[in-house]
Amino acid sequence: MKTNQLIALAVAAAAGVASADSVYFQGFDAQGIGYTTSTDGLGGAGIEFSDGSFDFFAHSDTAVDSSVSYSGANGGYFAAMDTNGSPGPTSLPLYLTTDTFSISGYTGLSFAVDLAEDLASNGANDWDLTDYVHFEYQVDGGSWTNIFSVINDGVTQFNTLAYVNGVAVSDTFSTFNADLSAVTGSTMTLRAVWSVDSGDEDLAIDGLSIFGETVAVVPLPTAAFAGLGMLGLMGASRRIRK
Repeated sequence: MKTNQLIALAVAAAAGVASADSVYFQGFDAQGIGYTTSTDGLGGAGIEFSDGSFDFFAHSDTAVDSSVSYSGANGGYFAAMDTNGSPGPTSLPLYLTTDTFSISGYTGLSFAVDLAEDLASNGANDWDLTDYVHFEYQVDGGSWTNIFSVINDGVTQFNTLAYVNGVAVSDTFSTFNADLSAVTGSTMTLRAVWSVDSGDEDLAIDGLSIFGETVAVVPLPTAAFAGLGMLGLMGASRRIRK
């Protein structure tokens, strides 16, 4: 192998180190900051509501019935129940859309969100076959693509637990992940599409996140540069002797 090839390989091996970074995080620490809500999926002025009881689509700063509780929340969160109940809109779905953020320079993207679903007062969970919350992404202003959906068991017509890919959502916040490593682009937007239209059908979300990898440049130690210099001199010496 030629000396300059050895030097190039040594530098490349030492300089490129992949590191996982937080690309985007929405912790719902404040109402209406970093996200919009609407009835048409296009953003706009926004809509959040609560009747103070079991009909709400709102940040946790908005009062809901004290019997609706989610364990393990890290500060604020966003939650919804019976999203076409009074005083909410009659048409569904409703949309929660994040601000657009940069994914330029990142590879190996992944998605994460913390989810919880309150146990109904009668001890049952009431998700029906038609209920859903879709999590979706949009890259560079293009079409929306599904990440995963929260649905009932997919078989029973009425009143089951809520599931993500067969894993039940409990009343304690737990993290659900998805691989987006095939996704590349310059900007991304996330949204949750909600259609839960009866009492005791609810979901709370927190910690909406995108992670990615970058290649970090690690400086070579002085001794390594000295060694590379010696390789260069040796190569030059061989050329002179020919």
